[in-house]
Amino acid sequence: MFNLSPLYFPITANPAQTSEFLPSQALQPYIRCFWGSAARGLHSEALVAVEDTTTYYEPRMETIIPDTCMDIIWNLNESTGLTTTVFSGINDAPFEVPSDRGGMISTFGIRFHFWAVHYFADDHLRDVLNAFVDVDQYFGTFKRELGLLLEQANSMKERIAAAEAYLFQRLERGGRTNDRMMNAVYTIIKQKGVVTAEDLEASSTLSRRQLERLFQEYIGLSPKKNADLVRFQNVWREMYHLPAQTKNMQDLIFTYRFSHQPHFINSFKKYAGRTPLEALVYAGR
Repeated sequence: MFNLSPLYFPITANPAQTSEFLPSQALQPYIRCFWGSAARGLHSEALVAVEDTTTYYEPRMETIIPDTCMDIIWNLNESTGLTTTVFSGINDAPFEVPSDRGGMISTFGIRFHFWAVHYFADDHLRDVLNAFVDVDQYFGTFKRELGLLLEQANSMKERIAAAEAYLFQRLERGGRTNDRMMNAVYTIIKQKGVVTAEDLEASSTLSRRQLERLFQEYIGLSPKKNADLVRFQNVWREMYHLPAQTKNMQDLIFTYRFSHQPHFINSFKKYAGRTPLEALVYAGR
C-alpha cells in the first residue's frame, strides 16, 4: 500500500496536551499513533461549591475536532476491574468530552489513518461516520486476542507492544482494499484536500459514481467530504505551527481556495467549533 503518512499528519484541537506515541515504522502507513493515560488514583476534576455548601465534581471538557482518523478506545476501571472497548468512526463535526473521567480509569487508544481501517476491519465501513459503537462490530477478535493482554500490561510500552502484535496478525490475514480508490485517496492527500471531482476521476480512472460507492464502503464518507476534512486539517496544522508574527489568514484563504474570508472562517468553524483565532487561543498559540 501507499505510505501516505509522510504527506499527512493530522493533529488534535490542543496538540500540546495530548499523550501520543508513534507506532513502529512498519505500522506507520496504517496507524497515526497510540495514545492513552494511566490511572492515577485521584480525581483531577475541579471541585465546585454550590449554595447549600455541598460539593460536586465538574469535569473539565475537552474539544474533539475532526482529525480524519478512527480509533479503538479501551478503558479499564481499576477499582472494579471492568473494561469497555469502543470503536470511534470518522467524525465530521466537533464535540466535547470530559478531559478526565476519574482517577481510576486507565485508557489506551489505537488511532488509525482513515485510509487504513479497511485493512483491519471485519466488514465494510459504510456506517462509521460519527459512529461510537462496541468494538466487536468491526473488530470481532479484539477482546479475545488483545483485551486480556492490555489488562495484564504494566506500562504503556507493554500495551503498545501487545497492540502492534495484534495489528500485524490482522494484516497477515489479508484485508480488503481497492487500488484505484487508493489512487484517489493519494490525490486528496497530495493536494491537501484541494481537489475537484474531475481530479479524482482522472487519478483513479473511476467514474464519480464508482468513487462514491467505494469511498462509502472503505472509508465511510463521500470523496468530497473526505477532501473537505483533509483540507481543514491541513489548514489547522499550518495555523498551529506558524509563528505568531507570521500567521496570515489571507495566505491560507488563497492557498486553500476559499472564495473570501467569511467563507474561510465559516468553513473552519464548522469543523473546529471555533473561529481560527479562538482555536489558536484554545490551543495556547
